[in-house]
Amino acid sequence: MIVRINKLAAMMAIFATAASQAQDAGRIQAGSFDIIPTFTTSLGYIDNVTYSQDSEPQINSWRATFAPQITFATQVDSNPVQFSYRIERGEYFTSTDDDYTDHFVFANGEFELNSRHRVNLSGEYEDGHEERGTGFSIGSGDEITSPDTFKRSFIEGEYSYGSFTSDGMLTFRASRLSRDYDRTEAEYLYRDRIQNKVGVEFDYQIAPATNVVIDISEKYVRYDLQESEAANRDSDIWRILGGVEWESTAATTGFAKIGYTEREFKSASRDTFTGTDWEVGIDWTPIEYTQFRFVTNADTRETNGDGDFIRNKDYSVIWQHEWRQDLRTNVSITSTDSDYIESVDGVEDRQDETMLYEASVSYQIRRWLNVSAYATLQDRDSNRETIGYDRSIVGLRAEVTL
Repeated sequence: MIVRINKLAAMMAIFATAASQAQDAGRIQAGSFDIIPTFTTSLGYIDNVTYSQDSEPQINSWRATFAPQITFATQVDSNPVQFSYRIERGEYFTSTDDDYTDHFVFANGEFELNSRHRVNLSGEYEDGHEERGTGFSIGSGDEITSPDTFKRSFIEGEYSYGSFTSDGMLTFRASRLSRDYDRTEAEYLYRDRIQNKVGVEFDYQIAPATNVVIDISEKYVRYDLQESEAANRDSDIWRILGGVEWESTAATTGFAKIGYTEREFKSASRDTFTGTDWEVGIDWTPIEYTQFRFVTNADTRETNGDGDFIRNKDYSVIWQHEWRQDLRTNVSITSTDSDYIESVDGVEDRQDETMLYEASVSYQIRRWLNVSAYATLQDRDSNRETIGYDRSIVGLRAEVTL
């Protein structure tokens, strides 16, 4: 444990010294590129590493994370383009089986062809992990000896027609998301999948600060390997939402969309699902230095365990306050209802309810150094005995920039 603490202190000192020496130089420039390095590190205590239920033995451990990132930003014909790479290393002092190294690559570009035509492109790649007791191993984190690792990639293109001063704007979107587990056991291969999505959104201004929105999309989910034709999880998801976006006063902005969704499976043994989806987000700023955010959404998601799919509903309340220019706090409460929908007669749907409480206070010690203290508490209840757990984390985090 002493070795790991010394490693954390040494890495923080190196990056803090480098940033301090570079602060007068400002942003690093290399030809037409701006290079923006950052380093984030944390030290936290976790009281339930593997998300075990209360009646089972639990692993408690300190965890240190180290996450350097480098970003290259430039312009192509006055259009911003950005590339980033981040590596994150996590080390557990008393549970080394849970150590991990994740890699992330991001890229995006915004191209304004003329006043009426715009194209946005973005991509992400993750060589990541699922903590023991999450994802596919939920309820059985103690039964595996290391975190599950996977590769995830996401690309999206967006084309918008309409000027910022016109009453209407039309936006076309297309994306592709893939997820592949590194393990080769059949139960993992059954979870490898690709999701292709196409959609269109129409915005029309009905008042100086209010737009009507219609959002239509279709997603095609295809799994690489099926257990059998009857167990085929391939599906097509159709969705249409309508609503408004507004900025009615200086204190309030937001959006609210509600509509219809349908998920149709390729397998005749799985029932077609129809239901109501929604997306709502409201920012309220009653005074200059305080903001409340209310967010809720309902959708369907792929399952890593029971059922055909997950019917998910999220509700969040967030309070952010700036006490001084260098001192801020953030408090949030999130409730998630997850129903694992079953088509099999006589099998009860699994129902999970998760409460997440988060609080943090951050202090800008120097222009280049931000430190924060944070605490999270997660409580999951389920009608499956092995799924429920309580988990809390308290710790310190530091971010160093140029």
